[in-house]
Amino acid sequence: GVVLASVNELDFAWSALISACIANMFAAVRGNENKKLMETEGLRDRLGSVGNQFCITSILGFLLSLPFLIAKEGKKWPEFVELFKNEPVLKKNLIASALWFYGYNELSTMTLKKTAAVTQSVANTAKRVIVIVGVALVLGESLDTMKLVGCAIGIGGVFLYSIIDQLVAAKTE
Repeated sequence: GVVLASVNELDFAWSALISACIANMFAAVRGNENKKLMETEGLRDRLGSVGNQFCITSILGFLLSLPFLIAKEGKKWPEFVELFKNEPVLKKNLIASALWFYGYNELSTMTLKKTAAVTQSVANTAKRVIVIVGVALVLGESLDTMKLVGCAIGIGGVFLYSIIDQLVAAKTE
């Protein structure tokens, strides 16, 4: 559904699409691994809370990505530092973006503690559909037929997931 809703937006960079797909894959892996880690006996005693667990996994993720960052963008580091020092808008937006992203992902990890990984993935699909519709409304974009069909499929899938257990239980009785 999300793909159908986005199909007419062909003015994107393929590298951005591929990077987003890879990021989504690693986010799913992180979610599954965090869920396994949460179920480990004695973890709460050692870490204190789910928020601490998320903080530790974020730090580890950052450290693991550093070699790739240095290899790909290392030459541009001095230029970035100068921009960061001299452009208050960049500094403000970068810090705000980091805080919002961290908060969103910590909340996601806390949600994962109370739900299953699949439930969280379905909720992420619903979130994407809501973002597509919300952005279209805010920016005054048209909600053409393909976008509406894609959004309907996305919302329908989320709804079906939420009632599937009741449907299966009613059929077996």
